Amino acid sequence: MPRTLRMSASGFESWNRPASELYSSMFELISEQEQFEFFQSAYLHATGQRLRLVRKSERPDFICHRPDGSLVGIEFTLITRTPGDCFWPKLLDGVEYMNGFDGVFAAGAAIMRKGEKRVEHDWQLPASSILVLYSPDCPIDELEYHLDAELQAEFEESGFTEIWIADHTQVEAYGCVDLFCLAPKELWGYYAGSDIGKPYG
Repeated sequence: MPRTLRMSASGFESWNRPASELYSSMFELISEQEQFEFFQSAYLHATGQRLRLVRKSERPDFICHRPDGSLVGIEFTLITRTPGDCFWPKLLDGVEYMNGFDGVFAAGAAIMRKGEKRVEHDWQLPASSILVLYSPDCPIDELEYHLDAELQAEFEESGFTEIWIADHTQVEAYGCVDLFCLAPKELWGYYAGSDIGKPYG
């Protein structure tokens, strides 16, 4: 049985690294534009909707048009360990990725943090924003083991229109990212980045 996570505010806050520490050298060469293009392609494959870029922005990172012409913001945030946290597990135990239990806590903390920023006065389109948690350090199949419907309901309380995990762990091998939708409930679940993507499950 998977370990049960209950993402109370105190539980999320226990993952108390500031955003500036959530950095990994493995992700250094992927620009925000590349992050957007990977997500745009995977989102089209998952939902059938093309998000057309209007402009680069701040808070959120990009403004796009949906197929119906409405505007939506897209905000990206990184889910990973610090370089120091990566070094010893890989050297001593051959552990290449963050474990899923820690990954879900990191995701929950990021959702809470970005949810608070979403309601600040300088955030554009607060009622129509997608949050993308991009991860070069924790595969979706590790995270999925620790996700359930109760957590899904808590994720929706952040106020984002949609929340997605973008799995960048196999970009080099497959040239695409896989997605897992955390909100809304109707879209909850795993989506392969392409029809020829890696096996899952």
